[in-house]
Amino acid sequence: MPKNEMISLGLIYSEPCHTYALDRFINEMGLMQWANISRASIYNTLRRLESQGCVEVSFEKVGNMPERKVYVITEKGKHRLLEELRENILSPPTGDNYLFLAMNFNFGMSADEAIEILEKRIENLNDQIEKLKVVYEDLEKWNVYHSMIMINAGLKYAEVEIETTKEFIKLLKENPDYFNKNLTEIYRYMIQKASQ
Repeated sequence: MPKNEMISLGLIYSEPCHTYALDRFINEMGLMQWANISRASIYNTLRRLESQGCVEVSFEKVGNMPERKVYVITEKGKHRLLEELRENILSPPTGDNYLFLAMNFNFGMSADEAIEILEKRIENLNDQIEKLKVVYEDLEKWNVYHSMIMINAGLKYAEVEIETTKEFIKLLKENPDYFNKNLTEIYRYMIQKASQ
């Protein structure tokens, strides 16, 4: 089950939820920051889960407001979520690290340009840390301890990413031709060896 499905089913597990409440809940949980998920993907996933019988949709009208969609998890959806939770708790982390991928194939970019981009990455990570701290403070007010643990892990991860990025900057400052010369030669040798 893709993470979007697990998150979507988890959001509506405890009680039926309409789209406005889902938006607020996603915002308050900080899902867009730490789970890298958008509201649009949640709604697309809920539609797909409805077609699979994991979610039911009804409409309710409150006062003079337009009708709103209400999402309800079905027994099939609950069963599917529990299976996925068990599997994910046991699974090691497997997400792509785009920094590692980019630095593994950083051919043709000058050291100066790479350093400039890496320094911008550090700025972005510091911005992310500040946003996560705000989310953490909000969660602390409500005593949402499990989410505080996850946000704290996100903070630590961002700090490790900053240190890793600094190591790449140091490498490029000390050896500006590393990627365009050294790594190219290493890969060429590895490909030739694999071709034999």
